[in-house]
Amino acid sequence: MLDLRNHKQAWPDHLEPRGEGFNRESFAAWWDRHCDELGHLHPQIAEQWVHRHWTYSPYSFLPLDDLSWSQEQWATSRILKDVFVNGWQLDPDYDYRAFAGMPDHATTKPLNQTGTWDYPIVTLETPGGFQDHGIHRPDVGHLLIEGHSRIRYMNALSHRGKAAPYHNVFILRTTKAG
Repeated sequence: MLDLRNHKQAWPDHLEPRGEGFNRESFAAWWDRHCDELGHLHPQIAEQWVHRHWTYSPYSFLPLDDLSWSQEQWATSRILKDVFVNGWQLDPDYDYRAFAGMPDHATTKPLNQTGTWDYPIVTLETPGGFQDHGIHRPDVGHLLIEGHSRIRYMNALSHRGKAAPYHNVFILRTTKAG
């Protein structure tokens, strides 16, 4: 069982992107420096999760050097059933109101155009489930690592019959976390 309580940052300091906010270095520049070390990850995983969120991710305790991944196409219904969104309760009406008014936003634009996202969400396979403060979920097989906005808006569109039937999903696996 994956234990999410009291973990410390595991990502090496030398991987930290230079700059902050609007001054953060581009993913291309960062990837040029670190692709040899992180080349076992899909570049979109590195861009969307490691580069963009750096240590603000609650999952930065996962050892990057141990991660493996696959990309699969999952049905909307499977994503909504099998991917646990820790810290969020999916509310299709609220999420639709929150995102639909921003048609050119990076989250909403591809979903409005195609019914799916342009970057796959990132999940972590948790075959024994997970526990967090006040949560014990041995039944959870996949934990959402990155893509909370995308999954929220996809769920809202699904409730309106506007989501694509299938979506690309990154599945991370690790042997060291727990």
